[in-house]
Amino acid sequence: MPKPSPPTAEQLAALNARKASRRRTEVPDEIRHALHAGWIESKNLVEWLSVDRMRLVHVLADSLGWKLDLDAERAFEELSAQSALKQSWGVARQLDRWVKPGDDSYVAMTAHPSDVVREWSALLIGCSQGLTFARRLAWLKTQADDRNAGVREWAWMALRSHVAADPERAVHALVPWTGSRNDRLRRFASEVTRPCGVWCSHIDLLKQQPSIGLPVLEPLHSDDSLYVRNSVANWLNDASKSQPDWVWTITEQWLDRSPTRETQSIVKRARRTLVKRVL
Repeated sequence: MPKPSPPTAEQLAALNARKASRRRTEVPDEIRHALHAGWIESKNLVEWLSVDRMRLVHVLADSLGWKLDLDAERAFEELSAQSALKQSWGVARQLDRWVKPGDDSYVAMTAHPSDVVREWSALLIGCSQGLTFARRLAWLKTQADDRNAGVREWAWMALRSHVAADPERAVHALVPWTGSRNDRLRRFASEVTRPCGVWCSHIDLLKQQPSIGLPVLEPLHSDDSLYVRNSVANWLNDASKSQPDWVWTITEQWLDRSPTRETQSIVKRARRTLVKRVL
């Protein structure tokens, strides 16, 4: 059967101008096909969940000239029964056999039209063996600054286990990112070190000793980006569940020395559960 031709520039523009579906059953067939083929990126969680990752990985392998052996085919077949979350991690672990950070395949994946392929490139950095945390950060900068919010989330999740393995080392390596002019990178530094986080395991050391994270939090205590401020506030709110007195003290110090609207908004959000306890 001949391969379907990719869309023309005009057709692609029409696909990208679509309104995202609210339910998986409402995703049009042409959109599903384009998602599976890697021609477009998903616009919301519904579309992201609709992507046939096993079809997409074969499309990717074919486009980059990888030869999938029997073991790989079996692995992908087993993954097909897993959740989308587990499939993405599983695909990344398999791709480590053909892709290495910085090679042509990796570069192609980081710039791929499909957000799912770009998230695989991020997870690949998390799965790769023998890289220092600093090198992982360097390779992930593109995905941490991706236009797609979902890819940016996968970028920090890719490093979460490495942060948990040595929080102090990770915080030290992330400090330069807090001074970036790019708010996406500043937010990454905060989000990847959150004591509890979302869709990820907790970091017990940061829950018990949140002061370890101060070198990342302090430069962001009055950030001009709402994207960053919300992450910092959520970081502190995570910590307040195990160390409420520490969070109250730190936020009081911030208000005393920097009573800006930005600091006030962080403190209000950070204390949202603490205030409820006081009341």
